[in-house]
Amino acid sequence: MRILITNQKGGVGKSTISANLAHYFASILNRRTTLVDFDTQSSSSKWVRSVKPQRITVFKGSLPLSDGANRILIESRKIIQGVYARSEIVIADLTWFDVFDSEMMLDFDIVILPTAISEVELIATMEFAARHEWVFQSLQSPSLVIVPSRVRGDQAVKFRHNTERFPFGFLLTPPIIDSVEAKKSFGNRFLLDMKNHKLSNSFKIFCQSIEQTARIHFDRLKNNNASVQPSRAKLASSLSYNIKKTDAIRTLDKQKMSVTKLEEQAKESPLRMPAGGVTISQSDPKKVQTSSEPSLGVLQDSNFFTENPVIQDESFAEGTYGNQKIIRREPKAIFSLSRKVLGKPPKFLRKQDTSK
Repeated sequence: MRILITNQKGGVGKSTISANLAHYFASILNRRTTLVDFDTQSSSSKWVRSVKPQRITVFKGSLPLSDGANRILIESRKIIQGVYARSEIVIADLTWFDVFDSEMMLDFDIVILPTAISEVELIATMEFAARHEWVFQSLQSPSLVIVPSRVRGDQAVKFRHNTERFPFGFLLTPPIIDSVEAKKSFGNRFLLDMKNHKLSNSFKIFCQSIEQTARIHFDRLKNNNASVQPSRAKLASSLSYNIKKTDAIRTLDKQKMSVTKLEEQAKESPLRMPAGGVTISQSDPKKVQTSSEPSLGVLQDSNFFTENPVIQDESFAEGTYGNQKIIRREPKAIFSLSRKVLGKPPKFLRKQDTSK
């Protein structure tokens, strides 16, 4: 199991939790445990090395903070993978900087965010977790754990009420009680070995909750692997995630525009009426209706969407279509050449003169 203990805020108990949680796995559960100290102050590694006998392997990891996010990601991944090959439990103590890539969290099974319960600390932790929320959304994602640290008196009840404001899912552990004795124990003994049973019991309950979280996490991974197809490769970076999200939104917008255009076309009336008095339906070209009315003038497409009216001679009757003028041709009288030539009706149509 790989555990990352991190936060942007200092003084929230990251090093205390890292050193003493490593002691719990190594001494109580007898697991091969390695503490990777990425913190520049090296507080957790100094604590572990000062207490004898030592059953925890300590690795001081240095990250190239000035070489960019990609270089930091490669270096941290190399360290974690190398240490994990020789250990059962890996606990990393890291103070988070803005230059770090969120993808660093994907290399761990559990991400623990210690936080004080003051309003300022709580809001800072909430905003920090929200910025990296995408990491915890996939099926193979790490489990997010919030730890109320250095709690005094009835502050734990207040913290449980305030966590309702978090807009994402997480696991909330029992609080870790703070006291002067806990601060004096640095480099002398671990919290589980203290004579103050109230303090040692609170930390023991916290460690057991992390152990329970690990069982829940691996059961979730096991069930997901059994019920669904293997998931796609993890995102290369948060930038890749944002690009894919933007492309999906753009594709959705195009589909909406296409549907809108189709709806508008379906509502349009027939654009033309041919000279023979036949109307072609826009919705179904196969349906042809004949009209007994006189033929209308054909609309000119080139002038239909212009503001200038169509110019025709005075024998045409004007009409309107929206803001445009359309011209209707008046029906002309029908002349028959045969009727002009024929001066009088034929014999079979004339009444016979019976007087002769």
